[in-house]
Amino acid sequence: MADLEKMIGSKITEFRLHKKATQAQLAEEVNVSVETISRMERGVAFPSLKTMDKIATALGVALKDFFDFGTGKKLDKTCEREIAKINAFLRSYNKNEISLAHKVLKDVFSWLGKSK
Repeated sequence: MADLEKMIGSKITEFRLHKKATQAQLAEEVNVSVETISRMERGVAFPSLKTMDKIATALGVALKDFFDFGTGKKLDKTCEREIAKINAFLRSYNKNEISLAHKVLKDVFSWLGKSK
């Protein structure tokens, strides 16, 4: 269960960052404490379905989006959080800019000897 809590927490973080909202702003909209949001995002606490629905509404996403984990390999919590930050950052750019960012990242990792 802890993995599920962390994955959903990462989704909350990703969607919150995409909306450019702080934990405090989300907490206010959902009517919970900032600490509660923090605990959910870290995977320490698991929100009720009712709270998840409030979070989804506040962030402008569908409830089912919290459960779309893809089929990629599992990463630790720190990696998931960093990926969520990158994903949220890139959402504000168009397709060509995102494609360019992808090429730059590939070149950087190739230069580092970590090409995939």
